[in-house]
Amino acid sequence: MVAKNPELVEHRKSGNNTVAILFVHGFSGDPTKTWGNFPSLLMREKRLNGWDVYSLGYHTGLSLDIVGIWRADPGLTSLAGLLATRAALEPLKRYQSMTLIAHSMGGLVVQRAILDALVMRERVGYVLLFGTPSAGLSKASWFKFWKPQLKDMADDGEFIKDLRTRWTQTIGDEPTFKVCATAGDLDQFVPPESSIGPFAAGWRRVVSGDHLSIVKPSAVTDPSVQIVIETLAGNARSAGPGDSARVAVEMRDFYKAIETLADHAESLDEGGLVQLALALESVGRPEDAIKVLQKARPNFTDAMGVLAGRLKRRWLVGRRIEDAEKACELYQRGFELSGNSERHDQAFYHGINLAFLLLAYRKQQAAAQDMAKTVLDHCKATAVDKWRRATEGEAHLLLGEIDAAMEGYQAAVHSNPSPRELDSMYQQAVRVSSLVGDESAADRIETIFRGEA
Repeated sequence: MVAKNPELVEHRKSGNNTVAILFVHGFSGDPTKTWGNFPSLLMREKRLNGWDVYSLGYHTGLSLDIVGIWRADPGLTSLAGLLATRAALEPLKRYQSMTLIAHSMGGLVVQRAILDALVMRERVGYVLLFGTPSAGLSKASWFKFWKPQLKDMADDGEFIKDLRTRWTQTIGDEPTFKVCATAGDLDQFVPPESSIGPFAAGWRRVVSGDHLSIVKPSAVTDPSVQIVIETLAGNARSAGPGDSARVAVEMRDFYKAIETLADHAESLDEGGLVQLALALESVGRPEDAIKVLQKARPNFTDAMGVLAGRLKRRWLVGRRIEDAEKACELYQRGFELSGNSERHDQAFYHGINLAFLLLAYRKQQAAAQDMAKTVLDHCKATAVDKWRRATEGEAHLLLGEIDAAMEGYQAAVHSNPSPRELDSMYQQAVRVSSLVGDESAADRIETIFRGEA
């Protein structure tokens, strides 16, 4: 059921969802006609069940405006204000993270709203632009006297020049949200140099279609729909602690942490340093996370372990000896310091990761199993929580005690970990099951982490 008010179309509205998708149409468009089946196709995707879906409407049309007489369609600056205002009112104000999907001129409205309103930057998690003339249009200059909106789209106009300058200065190549700009290979209205040219290569996409057809998909398999689904859901699960809605909220929190903490990383306490490093890695900046952690004080055992973890992950990809050796050294030192100070939670954290490297890197199965047994002793000396349960699962898996391992993993998943925590547990469980060569254990792990056990 689609509900309408003068500005907002409600495609799906739930009292429980904490994230929302907002479609923003372009020049002479309409909040429903522009998008065709796009909203309904997204709502069929189970991994997006936790998202409410809306379309924003505003005044725009092909009829000529006589500027200064009676009325005219609003310029893009005014429309950006309209978007920011609407986002601050019910029903949109309650969402913790918002995704903005914009077509054509609507993408300029979105970019300007993000620049003009700090509250928008703090709430927007994803921006997906389709056929947006982000570098302006040369043809718009021909009609700029008759239409304020066309004037703002002109590539030689003040609006576009100001937009691109401020975007570079304020957003740059490391925005506090994810950006995806898509061009149509047959788009003769907005050429690719304008729609995707201003953005980093990793943010660019090209699909088959013209200016209008790229936002009028006929099936969920259409590339435009898949771009949105993969951007929002990726490897997220359809339900449980790892669903895409929780991932979106967590990603918004990561970006906020970076914005708050990054400019004084050298003076952060251990908790802040770890929070910043994990946020940087989670938004795709692992090398920056390593640099931050390398400045940690030598008695910061938690930061020591997080740095070792980043090096371990880098070794798993690049197989550089120095990364594995440094990770082993850090885990060993952290394990000894934590054990000596009877910080059993830190000791089992360092110990289980050291056990993994003893097996995966040094091929020392007996040493890995001895460490796993010691880890279980430290687990018994701590309160029961998700990390203790996941660690017990991994230790039992290293020892070949499969049923006990699955019990530990299942308890960890049922302890409601965050999406990042769940993914960390899952990735490590898969790696260990591969090392011990137990296919049945791998199948059971998949079932548990999908929330089916």
